[in-house]
Amino acid sequence: MVYTKTTSEYELNTGGTEDYKIARLDMPVLVGLKLIGPLSVFAGPAFQYTLENDFNDIEYADIENEFTVGFNFGAAVELGRLGLDVRYERGFNENEATFIDNNTNTTFKLDSRPEQIIFSLSYRLSGGKK
Repeated sequence: MVYTKTTSEYELNTGGTEDYKIARLDMPVLVGLKLIGPLSVFAGPAFQYTLENDFNDIEYADIENEFTVGFNFGAAVELGRLGLDVRYERGFNENEATFIDNNTNTTFKLDSRPEQIIFSLSYRLSGGKK
């Protein structure tokens, strides 16, 4: 289980920008294949549960699905106890968040599906295989 918090910047019609913040719990279920030496590849579904959906000073009204399913695939290199990986994540099902601007009473929607490239660095505490 992984806690993820992301911030995206959106340009508004008024010429300014606003930050869109999402916090969620991710549970990737990945299957890997060791290729050559320290190199491996992996892929599988990722289950996400949205905890927070915030678009700065605009009130959160509704999100279609708090629970969504996505897909991850990527590659990893393991150098002793140190691990590096890069993966691509994309949400499968459409998931829009509806917001209401209290100043203008305008309603608008944002697609809250994740689409991101993730870089990870890990360190294995136990000795593992010898």
